Formats: sequence, C-alpha cells, structure tokens
Amino acid sequence: MRKIYLVKKNPELPADGNNWLVMNSFEFRNFIQTPEGQKQRDRFGQLDACSVDDVIIIAECGTETAKQWRSEKDRHDYLVSIENQSGMTVFSYNTQTTTEDDMSGEELLVDQDCSVIDAILKKEGKSTLYAAVAKLSPAEINLMTSLYLCDDPIGQREYARRHGVAVTTINHQLTVALKKLKKMLPN
Repeated sequence: MRKIYLVKKNPELPADGNNWLVMNSFEFRNFIQTPEGQKQRDRFGQLDACSVDDVIIIAECGTETAKQWRSEKDRHDYLVSIENQSGMTVFSYNTQTTTEDDMSGEELLVDQDCSVIDAILKKEGKSTLYAAVAKLSPAEINLMTSLYLCDDPIGQREYARRHGVAVTTINHQLTVALKKLKKMLPN
C-alpha cells in the first residue's frame, strides 16, 4: 500500500495548503534521519483511511495529536485483530458513551427478555434466594435489593449516580455479589 508523508515546510507556521512538503517513503526516511527530522519525529500521525485500499497518509500534526491518533489506530488495529481471531464482529460499546435517550452502549446491549434474577426465582424459589441474599454483606444486600428485589428496581447507572460511584464499579460489585449467590444456591 502506498504511503504519502505530509511534512510542514516550516513547523512554526499553521498547516495550510502552502506549508506542506509531500514526500514518499524513501524521501521521508531520509528526512527523518536529518537533525531537523529528528526534532520533528514524534509529531507525525497516520490519518484514518476511508477504505482498506486508500493511500496511507501520515501528516505532521503536533506531538499531542500524534499520540491521540496513534492511540486510536492501535485501538482500531486491536479490535480488527480480535475480530479476525474470533470470526465475529466486534462492537466496542464503550466508544458510544450516550445516545439521545441518555443510554450507555452497555445498556443498549442488555437483553430485556432475559433476567438473571427471574431465572433464579423460577428455579430456586423466593425463599431460597432471600436466604442467600441475607448472607451477603450489607452493601451487597442493598445493591441486589435496589437493582432487582424491590418493587421499583433501578438500573446500574441510576444506582451509581445515587451513590456517587462509576457504573463500572457497580457492575463489578454486582458481578461479585452474583458469584457469591451462585455458590450459595444449590445447582
């Protein structure tokens, strides 16, 4: 795949149409070995391609922007490798922070037709579940009751907001509590 390098003629001036040198890979390799090129080495970042067949453009963009672009490219490459290894489409729900309805990507993936607690209630009965929940720590009891066992349960996001913690913290606490319950309840 062909690469084009955009190097500022004068690094102190803004990036406009008259301040660019267009280089091929060979020219850029020679430039980057010069003292001036060594000073500018960490200021280059790869632009996103529109398609797989696009020319790769690497532009001088400043140190912070280059770091951000590299991080985004590394994340993209990682997701592509996971997708290739698994043979499944990878959807990173942490990239979409909110929607118009103020829902996180995690909440969009929830299967509304499947409830872990309902399945447990059907299988084990309420009394067995409540006896197991009573053996949890007070914080875990509060969490389970607020999210599942009260008459008007709330979501993880709301629980996190009310308690002033991150949703990921609540998710972790819930996972730990559910694992404890699973060990306490008969198969």
